[in-house]
Amino acid sequence: MTAEELLSRRLRDHGVRRFFGIPGGPSIPYMEAFRKAGIEFILTSHESSAAVMADVTARLTGVTGVCHATFGPGATNISTGVGGALLDRSPLLALTSEMPDEWAGRTAQMNIDHQALFTPLTKATFRLNAGDAGEIISRSLEIANEEYPGPVHIGLPSGLAGTSINDVVTGRPVAVTRETLMTEERIKVLLASSRRPLIAAGLTAMRHGSGRKLIDFLQHHAVPVVLTPMAKGLLPSSHPCNAGVLFHALSDRLRRLTGEADLVIGLGYDPVEYNYESWVPDVPLVHFDTRESDLQIRGAISSVSSPGHWFEALGVLRSSPEMTALAAEVREEIGNGLHTAAGDFSPVTALNILKNLLPESAIVTADVGSHLHLLGQMWDVPPSGSLIMTNGWSSMGFGLPAALAAAFISRDNPNVCITGDGGFLMHAGEMITARRYGLKVIVVVLADGELNLIRLKQSWKEVSPYGTRLCQGSLFGTDTFLGCKVLHVTDAKQMQSAVGMALHADNSIIIEAAVDPSVYSDLVVRT
Repeated sequence: MTAEELLSRRLRDHGVRRFFGIPGGPSIPYMEAFRKAGIEFILTSHESSAAVMADVTARLTGVTGVCHATFGPGATNISTGVGGALLDRSPLLALTSEMPDEWAGRTAQMNIDHQALFTPLTKATFRLNAGDAGEIISRSLEIANEEYPGPVHIGLPSGLAGTSINDVVTGRPVAVTRETLMTEERIKVLLASSRRPLIAAGLTAMRHGSGRKLIDFLQHHAVPVVLTPMAKGLLPSSHPCNAGVLFHALSDRLRRLTGEADLVIGLGYDPVEYNYESWVPDVPLVHFDTRESDLQIRGAISSVSSPGHWFEALGVLRSSPEMTALAAEVREEIGNGLHTAAGDFSPVTALNILKNLLPESAIVTADVGSHLHLLGQMWDVPPSGSLIMTNGWSSMGFGLPAALAAAFISRDNPNVCITGDGGFLMHAGEMITARRYGLKVIVVVLADGELNLIRLKQSWKEVSPYGTRLCQGSLFGTDTFLGCKVLHVTDAKQMQSAVGMALHADNSIIIEAAVDPSVYSDLVVRT
């Protein structure tokens, strides 16, 4: 068996059905082998988009995402999206063409050390070879899916394709298991003695689908819950124990609640989103996770175990009517603050219209920017829908390729990208990708002509706005962009009409919503 045949068969058997990227000459044999194995190659406009699409494919399907880039600049381009999979915890294989052994380390066009490039951005990096090919592919898939899941890089040396390779898997030892910090008896005492507990549920709980268990638990142990942004949807927004989302709009109101807690319980809380030190009061912290974390909080206790064990351990926790009532007050205060900001044609107004008109099955992807702080706090995620964002990595431009990945998987449901004009510009070329593959995506550009979040941070430092203005007037200045229709809206009525038109359209549509950004200064919390 050749290298390309083995790789394609292993990935097919793993469940991979498409991979994303931009080809190079040495990758042609791999593309052909993948095609014969039933794995479709999706051509993107930029390699970073390919990695984002592989990341989101893994999130939505549970199958390791796969992306590809060629030598040098292809590898550096794709590395941004690969870093996203690392800090947003998505299993991914990043394949790159590499120089043959005789050229490794030599001066040559497009030649850099890919292993050095990807070492800090992945869980592991390998260079495929004939002797250990079977072992490398198996270990790469294992490592990518071990807790926390993340990306693994495999370099494909030019000239290896067509070579007979070793398909033997020796079962070499996997990564050494670290000693966990489990002090079960002390945890039990802290939980049982708490009168004002607070649960902070996060990304790891969301990845493991712990929402149903959490809801069942809260029926008998009514305690308040705060969520991290990427755990949005773990607990319904209307649930009486849901106090709100940390870090996002008006989250400073949560200090009323966190300040009253006598114990904080991290439930699958991943500090990559928002460090405990940024908000936890001076009270004991019990951190339940699937792997050891680098906590630096004095006295914090970690329990490294499965999500099922978390809820068993929490069984001694008592309900706290006072804290639950306070959580309801805080949630109402946040809601009232957002409602007040919905005047004229603000971002809040535009998002409310979307929320009211989109069906529950819609998959919404969110780009990075001031609008994400609003979206993360105010968006309701129904059981049949999804809100997909990047927070651990927080790379602008994420929203559009993420929406395209969703559209490949779920063509029958509305797939909506909510982005700012700055984020859209970074991956705007992917609109031609949507056209090429006949994907229907609704792209809502909340256009304010600037990098608003940076301008806000400048104002916090009492610095005059500088280097943040993107354009004057309409971002598009035309009714089409790369063959896709653009609808320009400046008020709520036009927005309602545009969303309705986009939902009934056969092709992708861009809605340029010219919003008043002034409300951001009142809603985005200073950090």
